[in-house]
Amino acid sequence: MTPEPAAALPIHSQVIDKEASFVLGAQDPEMREIERVLGDAGVAFVHAARGRRRCTPKTAYEADGVVRVGPDNIPRPAMLVPKAPAVFVECRLAGFEPVARVDHHHPGDPGYTAPPEEFLRGSSLGQVLTLLEREPTDTQRLLAASDHCLTAAYQGRCPGVDPGELLFLRASWRALMSGRTLSDVVDGILDAAKRVREHHDSEFGESRFLDPTEMPLDLAEGAAYAGLPVRYRELLPEGALKEMFKGGTPDAVEAFMAEHEHAGRSVYGNPYRGYAGAYWPGRTFK
Repeated sequence: MTPEPAAALPIHSQVIDKEASFVLGAQDPEMREIERVLGDAGVAFVHAARGRRRCTPKTAYEADGVVRVGPDNIPRPAMLVPKAPAVFVECRLAGFEPVARVDHHHPGDPGYTAPPEEFLRGSSLGQVLTLLEREPTDTQRLLAASDHCLTAAYQGRCPGVDPGELLFLRASWRALMSGRTLSDVVDGILDAAKRVREHHDSEFGESRFLDPTEMPLDLAEGAAYAGLPVRYRELLPEGALKEMFKGGTPDAVEAFMAEHEHAGRSVYGNPYRGYAGAYWPGRTFK
């Protein structure tokens, strides 16, 4: 394994200016809850943007401006005053240095090395709640655990997080976003978990689904529920191929990342959280 990165300044030791604005990265269930918490606390926030459009997970660390996105999902012009105190949540903005970073994706982030047992310290939602001096609700604990270490959370390694309640929360969100029924999503997750177990290769120590045209709909969620490492590929809308590895040990994640880095591909991941991914820019699956 590579050496452990230098520890970031703990979130609980940081003092945040009451006039500070939060800059939020790409949308997901955890970020949606962060936005709700900030709004409830009366804290100003904007959204990281690139090309005047809200950032995606792929562009959140290459933002060149900010926008304000309302309930209608339409980005509207916004401004971040230079040198004004700002907290960056899972993003970076060219030309600005924040007073604090809330993140767990990269070496040096406050939550990067946090184990499942410390998922609140590790998750971005937990870090925001700490900055605002708020205690997490039961639902926020589920959101934080699922975002920081989903496989471990499903296996009961996150204190105070019930795997059954987690499955219901995750399935409900997937049903809402996809238009599927809740029962259909739950059945899909359980079926995917079964297929992951059947495809487990003891030689590689993982289940492999390398043809994106034959990938089960709820594969990643099912693999996490089964508690087994999975490697799979998917085609992105722009035609690029992406390969992902989830649920692995730190050594297995680092081996995956090294394999793709050696091949010259763009790689991301966190060995401590058990996931990684790699891109073939502009190349479609054959």
